[in-house]
Amino acid sequence: MAGKRRKVPHALHSELSEYSSLLRALSTNDTLDVAKRLTESKPRKRKKRTEEESDGAAENEGTAAPSKKRRKRTEDAPVDAESTQNEAAGSSQLPEEEPNGDKPKRVRKRDGWTRWPLLVTDLRVPEFGLDEEIEALVRHCLRNNNPHPTDEDGDSDPEDDAPAWLPHLTQSSSAFLSSLFALLAHHTPARPQVMQDRLNAIDWRMVLDILATCGSVDADVINTVKTRMEAIYGPYDGPAPTRLEARAVAKSRTDAALDEADDAMFVAVRPSKRLPKRVLEDVDSDALDD
Repeated sequence: MAGKRRKVPHALHSELSEYSSLLRALSTNDTLDVAKRLTESKPRKRKKRTEEESDGAAENEGTAAPSKKRRKRTEDAPVDAESTQNEAAGSSQLPEEEPNGDKPKRVRKRDGWTRWPLLVTDLRVPEFGLDEEIEALVRHCLRNNNPHPTDEDGDSDPEDDAPAWLPHLTQSSSAFLSSLFALLAHHTPARPQVMQDRLNAIDWRMVLDILATCGSVDADVINTVKTRMEAIYGPYDGPAPTRLEARAVAKSRTDAALDEADDAMFVAVRPSKRLPKRVLEDVDSDALDD
């Protein structure tokens, strides 16, 4: 009978837990690295060799070359009994070459899932805040829009020449992006019950679908991003355009109904004509008794 499983010591268990947490953090950082995904080149397609070509090459390499070498040896030098015995013993000790050694190895496809929600220890605190990143982008765009600065602009400090609207732009942009990130973080796509704590990486197509459904972004912005991303990663056949059209139609109907209601509120209703009051005629009591 097999023995009982040995319990892992507490110190070793904590060390393994820290190591697995580190691996998850590295995997998460690699998955969320947008620059790497954008600059990553497409994998080259390997040329598949037929079985006949691979078998023929293996036979030529395994049989033709040794036969030529042996012929040269027999022609150049005399054959001794001791040398033949040593050669036979050495050939028996050498491992046999596999005929299918040239075949490419199969690469196992690994899952790209990550734990969700992330653990606190797996989160990496950024060096710069979102406001500082946006401010750096705005300054870079301003420098590119003014490629030929004057002498006065060259002598001045770029920190002092920041426009007055820059802080307001950074605050509004950071608030908008924070709301989008929170929206994406709360989105959980449909998945099997076994994979409830695992999520695949969200690509740009899913991001467009989420934003188009929630209506947090203007339709023109989504269409612009869709056009630019299709030029890099290929066509997009998602439901985002249909959802945008449905939201636009529903919004137009709602606006029309509200306008009609507003107009009806300020329309003066004329009072109807008053009917004359009915006057009861005096009736004799004798007639009533009859």
